[in-house]
Amino acid sequence: MGIVALACAGVARAAEESRPGLLLPDPTLPAIALAPSPSPPPGLPRLDAEPPQHVPARLPDLQSSRTPAEGADPFLSYPRLEDIYVPRARPGYVDQGVTYLLDSRRTISSAVSLMGERMDAYFAGDHSWDTENDTYLRLRLSQKWIEGGHLEPELDYKFRLDLPGTKQRYRLVLAYQEDNEQTLEERERSSETARPPEERSLFAGLLRTLGDESGNWETKLSAGVKVKLPPDPFVRSSGKRLFSIGDFWEFRFQSILEWFNSSGVHAGTDFIFERIVAQQFLFRAGTYLDWRDEKDTLEFGQKFSLFQDLGPRDAIGYHLGIFGNSYSHSQIDTYYISADYRRDLYKDWLYMNVVPELAFPREEDFTGVASLTVSFEIFFR
Repeated sequence: MGIVALACAGVARAAEESRPGLLLPDPTLPAIALAPSPSPPPGLPRLDAEPPQHVPARLPDLQSSRTPAEGADPFLSYPRLEDIYVPRARPGYVDQGVTYLLDSRRTISSAVSLMGERMDAYFAGDHSWDTENDTYLRLRLSQKWIEGGHLEPELDYKFRLDLPGTKQRYRLVLAYQEDNEQTLEERERSSETARPPEERSLFAGLLRTLGDESGNWETKLSAGVKVKLPPDPFVRSSGKRLFSIGDFWEFRFQSILEWFNSSGVHAGTDFIFERIVAQQFLFRAGTYLDWRDEKDTLEFGQKFSLFQDLGPRDAIGYHLGIFGNSYSHSQIDTYYISADYRRDLYKDWLYMNVVPELAFPREEDFTGVASLTVSFEIFFR
């Protein structure tokens, strides 16, 4: 019984010690003197120190840390949306028009190029990827002012569908271009070439080009149909040959011989001499002959030109020439002097031509007639 009583007393004492509250000292144990707690290091508060009755909250003095220009309130001084976001200005009508033209030109160019490549791939198969495609569309707008207030606005286009992969040696060509019945003056006179021709025709046929790697000679053979009612078949051969004369002169010989079922034989020959006379000047003298079986007429022309390179995007040519014919006897039809200024306005697809001219035609009794031709060309390729 004594052992049981001592065990119960120990359990009761342990339970009493684990109960929260005030712990009473055991009277059976001797008193122990507690040493005073050591002093804390300088700068740290004592653990047994009395807590302060009131500690005011201290915030950084924003007013003293800011300059007068920045303001005192940090919430109102944050950047606002209107201070960061600058709304995009709405483009004007000119900018909208330019953007529309650029997008339209890019779309049409892609369509023209893709059409040529797809048609070439359809007819030629795998061979279409081995050669370069020269399909293009040219749109030209011109305005010619003639002395006396006469204006001649013109708008035309030229289209060429090139299918180089259709044959290994021949390529299929579809072209809407100047008619084959143009006179020599219409083909060589600057004010005439800057304007759209009066007549155009659609030609379809096969073309073969022969030449050497140096490029000194080249021959083109073609045959096809001039598309009209009734169709007009033709055969054409053209060639050119380059010769070097000494160290400064170069001679170029060009000729063309063609036959059309409707107009018979047409032959033309050009004799051209060229020489660089200065760093940016090229002199050219050309003699031109043209004969047509239908009219039994020999047309001739003589032209002297001086070309000046003004920069990577500008060039100008100065021309002095005469044109005539010898139907029954030789006669001069036109004397003229002109300048031909050409500028690449934008990325090799937008060009401007300005041609002032003073001509002395026979129908005006060789009285001087001034004119100014301005034209713009857009290429889609």
